[in-house]
Amino acid sequence: MGSEVKVGVLQGGGPPPGYQWHVWVPDLAYDEARKILTESQYDHMAMQVKELAREVDPTHASTADVDAVEEFYELRDSGGPLGGLNVRVFFHLDRDERCIFILGVIKKQNNGPTPLPDKVRMRRRKRKYDNGEFEKPTAWL
Repeated sequence: MGSEVKVGVLQGGGPPPGYQWHVWVPDLAYDEARKILTESQYDHMAMQVKELAREVDPTHASTADVDAVEEFYELRDSGGPLGGLNVRVFFHLDRDERCIFILGVIKKQNNGPTPLPDKVRMRRRKRKYDNGEFEKPTAWL
């Protein structure tokens, strides 16, 4: 049995014009975020991800700072509601499923490249997703 995955948003749902992509959040990514973010900081980052789901191509977002890291992407944010935190939300874009799959969340300690251990962990999670080791949510099927 794979890891539990919840639906963040549904493609077509939300306020008009609706979301272009599903957002799937595995429990492990949710737990990571909750460990480093306060309630308001979590809400802010969740809103950033929802805005990505509105984009035609979330990898080239007009509303957020997104960059490629190997074969996945990172949503980058700092300041504002995050205070002094430098937060990265890693995601895989599954174009066949029209899904943004959240791989994980980290608090970066500097502005340099993504730390190798974090890249390795996200790479492993993407591989698990590709191998079907995460159960796809069924709430919308």
